[in-house]
Amino acid sequence: MLEVTDDSGFLAVVVPATYETFVANNWTFDQIVSHFKAQMARRSLLIWGTGLEGFWKVNISLKQVDVKGVREVQGPLEVVGGSLLLTNYESLTMAAQFKHITLPERHQEDLLIPLCNGNYTCRIIQTFDPAQQECEDDGKPDFVIELLAASATTAGWETIPWFTVDG
Repeated sequence: MLEVTDDSGFLAVVVPATYETFVANNWTFDQIVSHFKAQMARRSLLIWGTGLEGFWKVNISLKQVDVKGVREVQGPLEVVGGSLLLTNYESLTMAAQFKHITLPERHQEDLLIPLCNGNYTCRIIQTFDPAQQECEDDGKPDFVIELLAASATTAGWETIPWFTVDG
């Protein structure tokens, strides 16, 4: 099980080899959201709202899981370079602002997920209702990420799931 901090209410999985990091030294929120949408269209990023800030426990599965969540979403990723990175908004925005910052940042190298190159369907399952409770420290994952090889490419996400201000 991986553990990742989240101070802004967003988590993401990124293909470090293809994700374009830099946006601008003084980017705006609209610019960063547009950047995220462009990277999702390229199938190098999936970012979602968590509903709360927290320290999340995330279980990664490379086979189909029988887990039902409070909310679920799935999207496509194209893995190049042999890994995915579980990360947060803070790391994405640091890399968006500073050209010298690359992903993974040193403190997140333990969040790399080794995978064979190819197309994947990524199902993200949130196991608790953020409107009803904060996550509990019960040893269970807050999120389950299921990564399954996909035989065909599908279009990337056009919006950020579970983010109500997104248009």
